[in-house]
Amino acid sequence: MKKIKIISIFLVLVLSSLACSSEFRNSIIDRLPDGMGEVISNPGQIATLVVNEVAELNNEETGNSIQLHFDDIAFGMDSLDSFRFRFTQSLQGKDDEGNTTNITVVNDQEVIKSLQIAHMRMETTTEVKPLQILDVYRFGNDVYLMGANTECTAFTENLVVMGSEGTDLGLSSIFSNLDIGNLKQQAEVINGVVTNRYQVKNVEMVNSTLTNVNAQIWYAQDGGYIVRFVGEAQGEAYSEAEDLKVSGTIRWEYDLTDINSITEILLPENCQLAAEGGVNDLPVPDNAQDLSIIGSMLSFNFPDDASKLADFYRLEMPGAGYILSDETVYGDFYVFTYLKAEETITIMISEVNSGGSDAIITVEVK
Repeated sequence: MKKIKIISIFLVLVLSSLACSSEFRNSIIDRLPDGMGEVISNPGQIATLVVNEVAELNNEETGNSIQLHFDDIAFGMDSLDSFRFRFTQSLQGKDDEGNTTNITVVNDQEVIKSLQIAHMRMETTTEVKPLQILDVYRFGNDVYLMGANTECTAFTENLVVMGSEGTDLGLSSIFSNLDIGNLKQQAEVINGVVTNRYQVKNVEMVNSTLTNVNAQIWYAQDGGYIVRFVGEAQGEAYSEAEDLKVSGTIRWEYDLTDINSITEILLPENCQLAAEGGVNDLPVPDNAQDLSIIGSMLSFNFPDDASKLADFYRLEMPGAGYILSDETVYGDFYVFTYLKAEETITIMISEVNSGGSDAIITVEVK
């Protein structure tokens, strides 16, 4: 069998079918943990980093609070190896047509940076549409997308899209130009962390115009990162999830928890099945050309006519443990459906005008 070349994850994200808009999906992917693509490749590097970190800590005076960087919303996050956070946004008001609108988006994320593992769950609730759910898991260079119907799609690629400069998981991609006011409370324990609470005078939010901002923010005394951020404002906001502009009240709430205490993030069973099986296990003719995998779809060209390619799969699929569920033939166009455990495989073969044939194979895991 020929080795299958996996193509760009960007095409996967364009072509994969999920229960949300492409804009919404791209926004989600863009907000996955920054810096997750930085991988320590050998134990020597790890040891060097540990030694440097210990030396740095020994040079610090005990009990001194770190200098806060109010202009850098992501400050301090690069010092954390693992954590969880929940970020909730709600938008209540009227759209351009005067309709009352209520949208809530809940974003839960958990990360273990040293293991290059991350999980993000996005839930969108509106008054007129069913609950939209999207889960994204990353284990090294493997990414798994799972929608509300629990179907899981696995991608394997060198995911440049998953790693960029910085290590903030979301706040710095949502908020900017944070204007801090008076210190309201010192040594306040929030989410198990000793913090200082400040009044927020003003802040900008992506896709929004805010006025009358009323917010407070909690910074860790040791580390300087944001532990909690809550607020509300009046203004106008655009919802990517609904492709809708709304004027009214915007509220948000962010909580950082489980700092440096997460030991594992489990991959759902259906995603494990998608990783173990899928298109990588399917038979492919030795003389297939231009092979590519886009998520759970495989395609290639074949130098002979469609009938010979159809005969190949009639012979090879049962030998690989797949059971024929349906076969449909329209002239030189063939459609086969095979079943195996939790997988449903659809094979579409068609004649090519310039000679030869091509095949598109999709795998659905339930």
